Amino acid sequence: MSTFNDIDISCEECGHEFRGTIWTAVHAGEDPELKELLLGGELNMVMCPECSHVAFQDHFVLYQDPPAELAAYVYPAHQVREADSLRKMMVQSFREAQEVYAPKDRKSYDPVLLFGLEALVEMMTQEEARAEQSQIAQEICKENDIPFILLRPSEARQRGIMRVIPRTGKTPKPSREEILKGLDRLLALNPKLDLYAQLKKSIQVDKTWTLI
Repeated sequence: MSTFNDIDISCEECGHEFRGTIWTAVHAGEDPELKELLLGGELNMVMCPECSHVAFQDHFVLYQDPPAELAAYVYPAHQVREADSLRKMMVQSFREAQEVYAPKDRKSYDPVLLFGLEALVEMMTQEEARAEQSQIAQEICKENDIPFILLRPSEARQRGIMRVIPRTGKTPKPSREEILKGLDRLLALNPKLDLYAQLKKSIQVDKTWTLI
């Protein structure tokens, strides 16, 4: 669920002190309007009641989007030097939170550590672009009988690639060459899929690349 807190704020423009409301947890599925505020750069923007100055309040936010297998612990940007200790705290907190659920209901993916809401927005924007091309690729593969692998959202995020990966062959674990041939077929049918062209190039450069 989404939650918010009232905090003490000192206006950076006029110095007026007041209580302001900020979101500390955002559940994208339950409150899609908060996701839109986040993507629009408006989340946790607070207006001073004295001079109407609007400023961003940089505080910790837990962002959750279960269908996307995303649990992001977003700390203020200035805490990046504490990344190691915060990562340990994040992992422990995430595990403890899962213990209250039955084993079948626990998350089977790891949380993500980020610093600054801008980093979260950038990651989500990149994923949206990958999702759009994945959808196009999946339709092309189905229409042209091109085998493909559908990665889990968390796996695709970790690797920084699209969820839909074309291939050739039928083995459970496609080789690097089978993936490259699948990409060749996909790009021959739609050369405008630039993210797939970038993936093909990166695989060609990395001779040790493997999907599984």
